[in-house]
Amino acid sequence: MLIHKILTLGCKCVFLFCSTLSCFVTALMLFPLSCQGQEIPAGVYSYRQTEGEVVTPFYWKVEKQGPQRLVSVYEKEKSFINLCAVDGATLEWQLKDPDKNLDITARRQGNMLNISGLRDGENYAETVDIDDRPWYQPLSYSLRKFLGSKETSMTFWTIRADTVEVTSLEVEKMGEEVVVVNQKKILAEKVELRPEGFYSNFWHGTYWYRKSDKIFVMYRSVQGLTGTAETVVELMSEPGPQEKS
Repeated sequence: MLIHKILTLGCKCVFLFCSTLSCFVTALMLFPLSCQGQEIPAGVYSYRQTEGEVVTPFYWKVEKQGPQRLVSVYEKEKSFINLCAVDGATLEWQLKDPDKNLDITARRQGNMLNISGLRDGENYAETVDIDDRPWYQPLSYSLRKFLGSKETSMTFWTIRADTVEVTSLEVEKMGEEVVVVNQKKILAEKVELRPEGFYSNFWHGTYWYRKSDKIFVMYRSVQGLTGTAETVVELMSEPGPQEKS
């Protein structure tokens, strides 16, 4: 849910959650939203991203906007705003990063992604042809439908936040397992994400979603060369019973 990490291929492979992601969440505000008939409890969910000794907070919230969902993620001065269909498909994505003079908006029109705005402080516009596969940016939200389906794998489009490059990724179900998240044991559904095609052998990221309600609970990946510190994102706190009711 929550963090956008996007793939950097070649010597360094980085997947930015929104999503992904530079981002996965640290605090997420959810209103009751359904996935395969299952509601996400309302309230604040706190996450922590750790890479070596660097700990980064993220702020994430989902709001109803008519028949659609507005997924907003904030990391320091950066913001990622996603307009999604209820099934998780991204319809519009806005990325603002003042440090890089970046202010980009992408919209899907049929089998095209229209990307425009400011890049390095200069006007930028590009139209990228895609196919009828879904476009997913906030993976912690967008992959919930896949988890509830009978499919064992699927591919989709995403936009790298670091290069504004459109790329395709493959996600595969890896079964259920008990994981320790913030010193608690959780029965989770595990999925692995890889770039589609040749680069699939060079990078993968692993996501865990709680079995009972499909809430994103953990992410792990090495985002660079051998010896690079592992990146870990985990759920730190969530609403109590009274808050959820």
